[in-house]
Amino acid sequence: MNARQSVLTQYATRHPDDLARQVDTLPPADVGRLLLEMDANATASFLPHLSAAQAAQALATIDVAHGAAILRALDPDLAVSLLRRIDPAVAGALLDALPETRSAPLHALLAYPPESAGGMMDPLVLTAPLAATVADVRALVAAHADHLYYYLYVVDTGQRLAGVLDLAELLQAAPDAPLSTITRTNVARLPADLSLEGVFGHSGWQLYDALPVVDTQQRFLGVIRHRRMRQLLATHKSPAVAEPGVRTVMALGEIYWLGLCGLLQGLAATASATSAARETP
Repeated sequence: MNARQSVLTQYATRHPDDLARQVDTLPPADVGRLLLEMDANATASFLPHLSAAQAAQALATIDVAHGAAILRALDPDLAVSLLRRIDPAVAGALLDALPETRSAPLHALLAYPPESAGGMMDPLVLTAPLAATVADVRALVAAHADHLYYYLYVVDTGQRLAGVLDLAELLQAAPDAPLSTITRTNVARLPADLSLEGVFGHSGWQLYDALPVVDTQQRFLGVIRHRRMRQLLATHKSPAVAEPGVRTVMALGEIYWLGLCGLLQGLAATASATSAARETP
């Protein structure tokens, strides 16, 4: 990386809004040349601040290898948003250039309309096999912490959703216990083809911070988080979403999870204070 590329990379990472304003009116080919000057991680920081149409057109002008590297660094929902906006042949070439572990989640998102549960989910979520032991799953969690969330979803050998548990339950269980003995099987779930209005109105948001998405065979596909729903609620224009009942469901969920976060923080502080007291001579 030469001096110019280094400066541009740092600027894109630290001031993505400023750079986006400066280049948003340039021809896509010029923006594409700019992307080639930055590494993929800097581009991933910058692209969400650029208009989606400009970002997609710029991505379509650069070579496939570099474009695929950028897609790998982006969040799946943004990567799919860009792929939907470019020529299908170009999008297909970019997907083919990705490793299967990265292209498969994007294919899963692209298989569903953008305003459906399947089109909005996060497919990069860690799952655990139902036949494993608690010790096995703890090792799995340690090795893949970047795809971990508060909930751990459990699947059977056909990748069907078998249940869910949270991290506290996993950490408190005996290491040799079968995972099936601590898994909760009654799981609220979203059909992948459910409309955005249906997702918003789901009663599960009153109890859970994330809801799993499944296909017609109950295979686990990903999750939608409450935070993502709040973002969409702020921008979606459908009259159905504006109904008081929908907003009430989302607001109740937010109040519940804000309260739970406060409780967890309090427990953590108490545990820390207790530990410190025990260590004091």
